[in-house]
Amino acid sequence: MSRSTIIFLILGTFIAGLLGALLPSLLFSQGAGLMAGTMIVPNSSDASRAMMSGGSILGGFGATTPQLSVNASGAVSAAPDQATIQLGVTSQATTAAAALTQNSTDTAAVIASVVKLGVAEKDIQTSNFSVYPTYDTTGTRITGYQVNNSVTVTIRDLVKAGPLLDQVVQAGANNITGLNFSIADTSALVEEARTRAFTAAKAKAESMAKAAGVELGEIISVTESSQNAQSYPMAKIAMDAGVGAPIQAGTQDVTVDVSIVYALR
Repeated sequence: MSRSTIIFLILGTFIAGLLGALLPSLLFSQGAGLMAGTMIVPNSSDASRAMMSGGSILGGFGATTPQLSVNASGAVSAAPDQATIQLGVTSQATTAAAALTQNSTDTAAVIASVVKLGVAEKDIQTSNFSVYPTYDTTGTRITGYQVNNSVTVTIRDLVKAGPLLDQVVQAGANNITGLNFSIADTSALVEEARTRAFTAAKAKAESMAKAAGVELGEIISVTESSQNAQSYPMAKIAMDAGVGAPIQAGTQDVTVDVSIVYALR
């Protein structure tokens, strides 16, 4: 065998081996590229339908059920059945001991007058007590001391509210603040307000579905929040003995807000 023939056979064998090693890799990468291109590039008509549906893909995997969300409120009015009020006694004297003695005497008389009108002791609670010096116009010399003592009283019989204010003023109360009316137990009112809110929400949903030409399906979710009866504080007043105190409690609202999401058919 000639030298040229041997060289030719060696080169042929090397080229064949090289092609055998590289050709499968080239074919696999081309196939994977074709597959990846098929999965990434969406059909243009499918993309259009997804945009028109407001984010819900119609048909195919990932489709969601059309939904309708409505909000509504229900409110019930009722008269308050209790009130809280702060009764305060402020006393001044040249010494702290004298101011404290006077304040203690007057505060005890105020509490006694409240108890005499039928208020339970558990409904009387000290809410503030303070002692501090008073100064002359220069602000450097102590001229005396002032003592403040306040109690918070819960009045569960509103008929007694007016007479109570008259009695405590005569007993020594010279600061009356924060008369707040409220309803002791709002559970039944909340239940009624909830029923009204759900009824209003369903009526609204049915009306909207009818207008849109669809039907309501099952309820998907419900969210509720309630607002108890609001109390309205009376401005701070300083009353003189013998002054009448007409009290008008008015009415208050208990409100329930609901948000309901329905499926559509």
